[in-house]
Amino acid sequence: MAEMTDQRLVRDAMTEPTETIQASHTLSAARQRMQGDTRIKSLIVLDGDRAIGMVRYNDLNREGLAGAAIADVMLPDVPIVGEHQPLAELSGVMTEYDIDRLAVVDAEGRIVGELPRAGLTLAESHASEALTTRETLSDAIANEATPVYDVKTNMTVIGSQGSKIGTVKDLMADTLTGALTHVVVHTGLLFGKDKSIPADLVDRVEGGDVHLKISKSEIDALPDVNADA
Repeated sequence: MAEMTDQRLVRDAMTEPTETIQASHTLSAARQRMQGDTRIKSLIVLDGDRAIGMVRYNDLNREGLAGAAIADVMLPDVPIVGEHQPLAELSGVMTEYDIDRLAVVDAEGRIVGELPRAGLTLAESHASEALTTRETLSDAIANEATPVYDVKTNMTVIGSQGSKIGTVKDLMADTLTGALTHVVVHTGLLFGKDKSIPADLVDRVEGGDVHLKISKSEIDALPDVNADA
């Protein structure tokens, strides 16, 4: 497995804890937060200044939730992370729980930030050195079927907000296991850029299009594939 360069830590990719909600708030408040910004798929649930779980948009749309509180539908056992924890330890965690951020806490368990999926993805992409090692970045997908196995070259790629990103140029696999690890997407027109998308960010293949879990702006932030590597 490829290790991240210079042992990058959570503090290198974390942001202010903005996507949070108190456990005492209503499901309606959580739903409005996420409907107002389609980039947000989950919120960190707080009890005061302590993270106690995550609530996902899909959790809010289940049947039989009349009178339910956020604490009734949240995921209570989602891992929390510390500022000094290596990012390499977190590959696949967000995919496993189907969330797009993790709570970052201090030694006393108080929330001090959040680690967004885009931050972890960017750190992984830097560490992979533009795929020259062809090694997987996510333990969680190495040995299980995922939507990426339905991806074919020349398919149209769509971001999480519905914007067209580009087309599939290539698929990369681990040389040892054969597991698909990245989708290389050519963005723009003839002279566009190639971006490497970790396989666990493929949400689904539908109608011949590849739908991703991240937005166009998040993909633009990823480093370009080094064509000369």
